[in-house]
Amino acid sequence: MADSPHIVQLDEQNFMQVVVEGSDHTPVLVDFWADWCGPCKSLMPILEKLAIEYNGAFVLAKLDTEAHPGIAQQLGIRSLPTVKLFKDRQLVNEFMGALPESEVRAFLEANVGPALPDDVPEEEAGDNRVQSAMALFEQGQTDEARALLQQVQAEEPENAEVLLALGQICVSTGDLETAESCLKALPEADREGPQGLRLAGILELSRESDAAESPAALQARLENDPGNSEVRYKLAIAESLSGNVQIAMDHLLKLVQTDPGYNDGAPREKLLALFKVLGDDPLVGQYRRKLFASLH
Repeated sequence: MADSPHIVQLDEQNFMQVVVEGSDHTPVLVDFWADWCGPCKSLMPILEKLAIEYNGAFVLAKLDTEAHPGIAQQLGIRSLPTVKLFKDRQLVNEFMGALPESEVRAFLEANVGPALPDDVPEEEAGDNRVQSAMALFEQGQTDEARALLQQVQAEEPENAEVLLALGQICVSTGDLETAESCLKALPEADREGPQGLRLAGILELSRESDAAESPAALQARLENDPGNSEVRYKLAIAESLSGNVQIAMDHLLKLVQTDPGYNDGAPREKLLALFKVLGDDPLVGQYRRKLFASLH
């Protein structure tokens, strides 16, 4: 069962991509377990069975708390098994203990929706293929995910969900031209919606990216020359594209405060782009207030 593209093993390296970023597109159910935990071994086959039955409507992400105790500690895991459901980067529900299949199914139906029957309509099957593609992408199978999305796009060229997913994958591979085409092809309502604005923000940041230098190398350069606006700006872009959005916003805000005219006001523009990426995250309100205070 663990061979399913909808079931992922978590570790420190992929947690941010699978759970945080991945939940932008597909609900992620995280199962915290340990080898010594008997109830965990009873619950896991139920979760795996339902992940396959739901066929991409959610991703099951399994975290071995013995192998990766840091993540479990950060999330306050105190008993096993614990299962947490994430959507749009937020924890939306959870349960503890080895529930019977009927109760787990009820939990999923309440928070994700019912599993689709095998004879689903063609348009719903297309939605499942998008979810399958994003599950492949979250596991690092980018080429396979892109090929699947392009197949669906050929059948449904105006499908907003397909365009948004394909745009995200193209940005991740550096194909900004195709990502831009996906964004422009979106209906206006979707282009101005949260996911469209997020894609636009990521695109804007990616255009400034310099892949030749890692965040660590740029951080070292900045420590040697704290007043270097160019290095701080490059570091902010690199951190934002690595998922360290708050660190990136701190650097951009510092530039707004100390060198507001740098690169024709680019730090402020990129800070606004990050607000688009974050959507309704509470950090947006916090940093909007900081930005307003800096400008006035």
